[in-house]
Amino acid sequence: MESTIVRTFETTVMIVGPRGRMADRVTARFEAARIRVVRAAHVPAAGERLAVAMPQLVLVLGEVSADERDFLADRATAVGALLMHVDPALDDETLEEILERGVEAALERRILRDQSSATAEADGWE
Repeated sequence: MESTIVRTFETTVMIVGPRGRMADRVTARFEAARIRVVRAAHVPAAGERLAVAMPQLVLVLGEVSADERDFLADRATAVGALLMHVDPALDDETLEEILERGVEAALERRILRDQSSATAEADGWE
């Protein structure tokens, strides 16, 4: 007997990149906004977890190759997530602005996903 996967549709962000001060700061900002954070140390791990985590935002810390960028863009698009790249050398003020935009984007995408789901249910699709 196969088990059923229960999908949670809470607001989620996936952070891709190594642990460290920057990752801790980014994680704390999203958690302060009550957004669930899923971590992936590298691009292949993120690719495996995207379909399960169903994040609204995928935030990449640091540099990735063009192939990795394309891979993540494809996977993020498939689950309806926005993909953002963050340069770890950003000054504090710019980082805060980017994180605030990321929080807003994740929340907006959650609302859109909820509205789409409600519309589908009303139309008898679910």
